[in-house]
Amino acid sequence: MVAKGHKNTEIGVIPEDWEIMTYDDVFIFLKTATYSRAELTENDNIGYVHYGDIHTKCQSYYLDLDTIILPTISFDQLKNYAYIQNGDIIVADASEDYLGVGKSVEIKNIRNRKVISGLHTFLLRSKNDNIVNGFKGLIFYNKLVKQQIDTYATGLKVYSISKNILKTIQIPFPPTKAEQTAIATALSDADALITATEKLIAKKKAIKQGAMQELLKPKEGWENIIIDKLGKTFGGLSGKSKNDFENGNCPYIPFMNIMSNSVIDTTYLEYVNIKDGESQNKALQGDLFFNTSSETPEEVGMCSVLLENIPNLYLNSFCFGFRLNSKLKNNGLYLSYFFRSIYGRELLFSLAQGATRHNLSKNNFLKTEIKLPKQSEQTRIATILSDMDAEISLLEQKLEKQKQIKQGMMQNLLTGKIRLLRNIEKQQIPTNKVINISAKDKNTKYQDAVLITAIVNAFYSEKYPLGRKKVQKLLYLVRRKQEIGVSTFMRKPAGPYAHEVRYNGGEAIAKSKHYVSAKSNKQGTVFSKGNNSDEALAYIEKWEMQSHIDWLELEFKYKNVNQLEVLTTIDMAICDLEKENERVSLQTVKELIEADKEWEKKLEKSYFSDTEIQKAINESNRLFGNG
Repeated sequence: MVAKGHKNTEIGVIPEDWEIMTYDDVFIFLKTATYSRAELTENDNIGYVHYGDIHTKCQSYYLDLDTIILPTISFDQLKNYAYIQNGDIIVADASEDYLGVGKSVEIKNIRNRKVISGLHTFLLRSKNDNIVNGFKGLIFYNKLVKQQIDTYATGLKVYSISKNILKTIQIPFPPTKAEQTAIATALSDADALITATEKLIAKKKAIKQGAMQELLKPKEGWENIIIDKLGKTFGGLSGKSKNDFENGNCPYIPFMNIMSNSVIDTTYLEYVNIKDGESQNKALQGDLFFNTSSETPEEVGMCSVLLENIPNLYLNSFCFGFRLNSKLKNNGLYLSYFFRSIYGRELLFSLAQGATRHNLSKNNFLKTEIKLPKQSEQTRIATILSDMDAEISLLEQKLEKQKQIKQGMMQNLLTGKIRLLRNIEKQQIPTNKVINISAKDKNTKYQDAVLITAIVNAFYSEKYPLGRKKVQKLLYLVRRKQEIGVSTFMRKPAGPYAHEVRYNGGEAIAKSKHYVSAKSNKQGTVFSKGNNSDEALAYIEKWEMQSHIDWLELEFKYKNVNQLEVLTTIDMAICDLEKENERVSLQTVKELIEADKEWEKKLEKSYFSDTEIQKAINESNRLFGNG
């Protein structure tokens, strides 16, 4: 059954007011060059977009010429090829896999550059203004479009699509530029968050690398010791055939687990068949592992440590283990970090032997001398670096979640399952408007109950309890996003806080209907998912609010309650200042907080520093257009 307001089409279900046109209806196909890589240069006058660059250099749906370096051609090679323009689409007509067939990018920031489209590409330019810049690059990523392309892709080792076929591919799109722009903006914001997280991860890794160099650098007073004195080596699996790895009954540590991790990832194990009474060395908690061979000397002897107790665990046959002498009480995690540091890598690099393939001799390894600090210092250093790794790991999880959320947003928005604008007419609609929800079967209290349920569903974690204070802050923020008013939120010591929501509103309704479950502990009330949460979540879909929950999760999933208190407090202060036509600045915001009896003590909190307040002002402006 097709949902109300939608229609069945040849390519799938889309909103009733959406249009369908073919590539040929929307775009002109311009002539492209056919120069191979061998005919390109690096420092000539004209940029050249090779199809391989679309596959390898473009990780998004646009080609930003401010951030990418292209190969070049000379003026003599230009002939009558068209220069690309902002808003043009370049399509790669060939790929080694289905995923990349028809991959396209929208041109951005051409400025005064002269660039042409090259080998195995189609250059598309709009015939009219039906589709706005920013939305064009998203067309390929609409699953209703990609499914058509994949149907027509041909080839064995390399897949391709012809120009004539591409012209027939149908494109569904919103009828107004306002909705197209809203979709493009929402996904661009999601990309900005992902990019910011990627940069933060890179920064944290660089900081950790610097810390390793400083902390692990041998210092005066450290003890010289031969590795042979620290423990003994043991071999990995032996005498195993291919069949033994097809139906395994015991876990073993694979080669890449050791190559990739300073600490063995116990979620990444494979299985091997071990018979009763079979003699094989087991891997034990605290053991170190080294790879014995690599194509490059730089990767010989990569080290990893097992910190968990896994019964009947074995080691792959391409690595050897090193069991520490328990009497010496050396820290295995410290040693793993040491052997992965520049000092450890230099040491093991010097031991690598071979020409085409490089090997690590266990005998030479055991004869090598290293400097070790006292056990207490080993533990201190290992703890510092381990904490850094944990922080990076959380950020990487955050990044993966952001990508998943963005992917879900993209398909929901590009197929019209979620609409960012309602009551859309064929006239231009102001782009600063968002969903105005006014369903007859819903009031603010019940809407809050539904929103609280969705918040708990998105943010609940067994490891990190979800308290009332955080739920209130998230409810405040999603209301601000929806522009439906936050008048029930008052200035309270914990920040914007709505007693009505707690005692006679959304929270009370959500608990009474078992949408959420609430328990009290020493820290206060914490929430978890209720038995009837699906009932409330159905309204999120019905009232077209899923995009707001996605936004909330994308922006705030990994912010702690103190960060949310600062942001919501400052945002409310900004709103109050603007109501009075007062200038918004760090000084005026602090003066407002200081003058309020409920809020004045906030400025004594370390996380309400001038720096954090200014960050919150900037963040409020980015999120809601304040300031």
